[in-house]
Amino acid sequence: MKQIRKILELHQQPEAMSHRTIAKITGVSRPVVKQYISLLSTHPATAQDLQKMSDSELNQHLGLEAPVVQETPENKVLLEWLETHIGDLQKTGVTRRVLHEDYLKEHPEGLQYSQFCFVLTQRYQAPEASSLLTHKAGDKLYIDFTGHKAIWTDCLGVSHTEEIYLAVLGASGFLYSIPTFSQKQEDLAEAVVETFHTLGGVPRAVVPDCLKSAVLENDGYEPVINPLFQKVMDFYHTVCLPARPKHPKDKALVEGAVNLVYRQILSRLKDKVFVDRKAMLLWWQAVVDKINAAGFQKLPGSRATRFQEIDKPVLKPLPENRFAVISIGAQTVTATGVVYVPQDKTSYSVPYSLQGKKVEILSFADRIEVWYENQRQAVHRRQPQSGQVILNEHRPPDHQKYEDRDNEYEILRCLTLRGSNVVHWVAEMGQRCDHEDQKWRIIHGLIKLADQHTQRIDTVCRLAIRNENWTLKHLRAIIKSGEDIPLTEAEEKNWELSFSGGEVASVEHENVRGPEHYNRQLAQEDRAC
Repeated sequence: MKQIRKILELHQQPEAMSHRTIAKITGVSRPVVKQYISLLSTHPATAQDLQKMSDSELNQHLGLEAPVVQETPENKVLLEWLETHIGDLQKTGVTRRVLHEDYLKEHPEGLQYSQFCFVLTQRYQAPEASSLLTHKAGDKLYIDFTGHKAIWTDCLGVSHTEEIYLAVLGASGFLYSIPTFSQKQEDLAEAVVETFHTLGGVPRAVVPDCLKSAVLENDGYEPVINPLFQKVMDFYHTVCLPARPKHPKDKALVEGAVNLVYRQILSRLKDKVFVDRKAMLLWWQAVVDKINAAGFQKLPGSRATRFQEIDKPVLKPLPENRFAVISIGAQTVTATGVVYVPQDKTSYSVPYSLQGKKVEILSFADRIEVWYENQRQAVHRRQPQSGQVILNEHRPPDHQKYEDRDNEYEILRCLTLRGSNVVHWVAEMGQRCDHEDQKWRIIHGLIKLADQHTQRIDTVCRLAIRNENWTLKHLRAIIKSGEDIPLTEAEEKNWELSFSGGEVASVEHENVRGPEHYNRQLAQEDRAC
């Protein structure tokens, strides 16, 4: 634009210059000089008017402004096609190259790739404005995993592949990085805990990417935090503020630190051989310390000095104990009142009131805890490979009663209260059962029968013993026939032996043998002789 103003200024001098002279002075070709002077003739303006105009106003006055995308037939066809297909760029795996191939399938004589990208960029992908963020001291810790993995070699020549975790403090830019076995929730939680203890304090917020180990769901407004990650946040009294989906600028610091790790660490790692993983971690930490100690190019000090001056004094203090990294999961309690822990291959019971409820399962090194609505509901000692670990107090009352059905002490106490003949009948019956469950079933049937005929059951069992029959069916038959009733009535009449005139009164009782018994016994002995 300065050249255009210079051409017009030389042309409007009192002593007009030729086009050739103006071209030599400005270094612009003569045809171009002629074109601009012709435009001024078409759109006249004085030297004073030209000086008052801004560059955009001068462009508009001379008619130099033209749409970036020319309205050619090919461009019109492309723009119409892009109106219905530009959204395909949001799909996974779709690039400009793929979109151009789809365009050529419908329009084989269409624009080539370079012009296609030019039109697309000018119409749909104009450059966005960006601004610098002001980070508060000790406010946010940005965390992420790098795209490339760390591959290191031990002294035996075996290669090991690990993920790379890194964290950056906003105000000072202090960097922390460590290789982890995976991006699983346990490894992420351990890395974050290690970060806090390396920093010697806790920031006010942690800003992760939308990885499932930290964030289960994120609509940009009300994210759902991974339960284990939330436990870490609660333990250290900080909060998780996930970056918005598809907004990498929300964590630009850590994105920039990724390239720093690539250039400063991974580029040197490939030529190293380590005795073991511990040696590799020591080397890794030394390189990270070197990065933090390196001076800034455009700022005073280094990441380490700025951390000590800015972030460290305002970090929240660490709790007395270190968070014990655990495995955490969520399950819906089954109808049987248990939750399954895959690591132990064991089901653990929970209170029956939680059936159908979604609970959190915390797996510690020595115990399993079940939480519901922020309250601990059950604790079990870990018993791997046990199949089932059931506490009777977790069962419903009816189930508890059924579980205690084989309590031998309680059953004997109950039977003793029914009478000595009942206990005798049960003992004889038990000796004739082939399986203990068979015995317990009969006993429970006897108890139920005794509850229905409390006053008669002892006499009924006495008759069954005399008949040497050990089935419930026989007891029911005696009750139904009433065979025990005359005997009971006789006992009530002769409840004790009475003496009258020195003679024993006759007593009707099955156990009183009487003189007939002895007479028969004497007769048998005489015949034997």
